[in-house]
Amino acid sequence: MAISELESAFRSLSDALGRGDLDAFYGMMLDDAVIMDEDLPFRVDKAGFQNHIAFHVSGVWESFAWKPHDVRFTATGNSGAVAGFAMFRGKPKDAGFRLRPMMFTQGWMKRTDGWRLASWHQSPVVGHTDAQSPG
Repeated sequence: MAISELESAFRSLSDALGRGDLDAFYGMMLDDAVIMDEDLPFRVDKAGFQNHIAFHVSGVWESFAWKPHDVRFTATGNSGAVAGFAMFRGKPKDAGFRLRPMMFTQGWMKRTDGWRLASWHQSPVVGHTDAQSPG
């Protein structure tokens, strides 16, 4: 049951971002969430992430989307984790189309008002090693 609820919460977060419903998207996050985004050189909380996203939606981009795939879920008690891959797709104004493959992990906390995002780390897949070095 906990895993299906966590999956539903993750889908709500992802779907809200996809619709551009930033109020619903941010509503899924704890205020003191720890977020390490792939294009920020430092850690931010929810307010810092809101400022970062505000830059992206300020007219710099014609369109962008975060498309998760191969997502795995685990939950025990009031704690949950989500791990997977995502493709950031976007078209900046006056520039070419961009694709950025990423991997991500999220920590979630179940509260009386439902599951909330407590941490989110995503990194580009570029340079990701999926096997031992030879020799």
